[in-house]
Amino acid sequence: MPRPASDKKQRLTSAATTLTLTQGFERTTIAEIARAADVASGSVYYYFKTKEDVGQAIVDALLAETRALVAGWEAAPGPRERLIAYIDSSADAAESLVAYGSAMAVITADLRRHSDELGLAASAVMQELIDWAADQFEQLGFAPEAAAARAMHLVAGFEGGAALSHTLGTSVPIEREAAHLRRWVENTKTQ
Repeated sequence: MPRPASDKKQRLTSAATTLTLTQGFERTTIAEIARAADVASGSVYYYFKTKEDVGQAIVDALLAETRALVAGWEAAPGPRERLIAYIDSSADAAESLVAYGSAMAVITADLRRHSDELGLAASAVMQELIDWAADQFEQLGFAPEAAAARAMHLVAGFEGGAALSHTLGTSVPIEREAAHLRRWVENTKTQ
């Protein structure tokens, strides 16, 4: 049974994201993206006129995924619980983190090597996550500067644990970092 035409752009974006994670954006060709998405090569240009457009679609997909995750964490009753939900999400993603590292960090770095414009667009997704975490710390009573520093520490801890898990091929680093960050947030005294 053929797939509906309406999902082609999503399949192309998903294929481009996976190929970027596994072999890098520069090495990924339009033909490979089409093949991985099971779409005719010529029709790719209907959705993406340039490779920059492919990169922007990847950024847009990361942003949508990040916002969906944040929306889920926002269901928790308070800022401490929301931060813990973010941390606990690393346990759910441990297998993926071992395989690829943090998709956001890997893709952002790769797109930055391709062009400053795509790198800045991708880093804005990471910044949105940091800003969200800073807002949670502010709700706990921290001044904006202290909240921003805590948010940076939290996200850096998660990203570092993800990078080590990927590099070492084991979930132990992200699991240990997540446990440490969870205790840190649980024991954070409100200001």
